Amino acid sequence: MRFTLPARYRALNGGPFRVVRFTLPARYRALPKSYAPFSPFSDGGVLIHSGQFHACLRIPCAGTDALPITIAAPGKTIGVEGRRVADQTRFVSRDDGTNIFVGNLMPEEADGFVAIIDPGLPTAARDHLRQSLPRAMNAFARIYGALSFRPELYVSMDARPRKDGHASTQGGTLPGQIFMHFDGANARERVTAQAPFWLDWFFAHEAAHLFQQDRVGKLAGDETAAWIHEGGADAMAALVLTQRGKEERGYVASRVRSAETACATGLVSAPLDRATANGNFDLQYQCGMLIWLALDESLRAEKSDGLHAVNKTLFARVKAGAPWDENAFTAAARGSGAPQPLLQRVARLVHGGYRDPHEDVAALRKAALATVLREQAN
Repeated sequence: MRFTLPARYRALNGGPFRVVRFTLPARYRALPKSYAPFSPFSDGGVLIHSGQFHACLRIPCAGTDALPITIAAPGKTIGVEGRRVADQTRFVSRDDGTNIFVGNLMPEEADGFVAIIDPGLPTAARDHLRQSLPRAMNAFARIYGALSFRPELYVSMDARPRKDGHASTQGGTLPGQIFMHFDGANARERVTAQAPFWLDWFFAHEAAHLFQQDRVGKLAGDETAAWIHEGGADAMAALVLTQRGKEERGYVASRVRSAETACATGLVSAPLDRATANGNFDLQYQCGMLIWLALDESLRAEKSDGLHAVNKTLFARVKAGAPWDENAFTAAARGSGAPQPLLQRVARLVHGGYRDPHEDVAALRKAALATVLREQAN
């Protein structure tokens, strides 16, 4: 949905465009590396991602130019930037944009956040998520301190079958917001089709992003080194869940083993710093989680706070102006006591230099499982 009108396009009179209008149906479309422009609710409400409508006056276009937006929705409530107003409002969307809620659902006051939850969500799932997100936020607050803001949670569902048969579950974070959307046929059944651990993982991962952005003062990272913030958030989620019980530790261990297979297989084609360009963005999560958990194990063996110590140093560096990149990560890890052989292993997997990645990835998996077992012993 992010677009630029090239200079060759002109109005019918031959002059440049002064106003361009589009009529777009509020349908959900899953995007591999970005958030959908619309996430419909089952009662007719909708969540709109403003960042997908940023335009540019000239190319090349980063799509982050500030965009004044007017929302007119007679008879609806509009929620944006922490405000709730009736019928119409205006604001300026900046950077990656924000989510705008348009509908009649009232926000629910929850433990540490404000939620707008689709009434079509099964009761068991609604009750579980009310507990899951606060548990993750409280766990991270004990380590990093309380958030400086009260986040918003949006959970939406559109269970109408799609003509193409597609069904998906996607979620993410924007500044001060967590959102999740269940789309397509059997959406309600998919919410409760398996143990709730995957929902716990999702909320712990997104809560980790909230603490990342709060401590650095902005959204973290870029797509070429997304293994730092996406893999880091997965590793933070893994540590939160391992502290809850035996079944959760088993779930974490299964995700670690799955990540090993996916990471090693994916790196056969190209190193991690080329994964996004090759259309394999999931490697940023899978390989990144193994890297961070292996780092955690190496530091905890020396009675350190593990990856949390690295995070605190990294967050401080980025907040002081350093880029959120591999150099900042390596400096934070080395300063926290990470062993040089591990950092060399990480560099090989990120940039290449290996003949077969399976040996290096297997070593990361072994260390990652060891840190999970260490949490069990504690």
